[in-house]
Amino acid sequence: MLPEKKVTAATLAGAIATILVWVLHLTGVDIPSEVAAAITTVLAAVAGYMAPHTHRPDLEKPAPEASVAR
Repeated sequence: MLPEKKVTAATLAGAIATILVWVLHLTGVDIPSEVAAAITTVLAAVAGYMAPHTHRPDLEKPAPEASVAR
């Protein structure tokens, strides 16, 4: 089974934010760890929200049954 697109997008955004903070640190920009964590959290949430939902045919709603007159 393939991973959910929303989970993949949020994970990648978190990794990219972490790498970005590390690169900024190498260039002399000092970012407090709390701010780095907040940036990572916000970017992961936005990426997860904006990513499309992965269609899973195994979770489709069952077809409605024909109504039976009582």
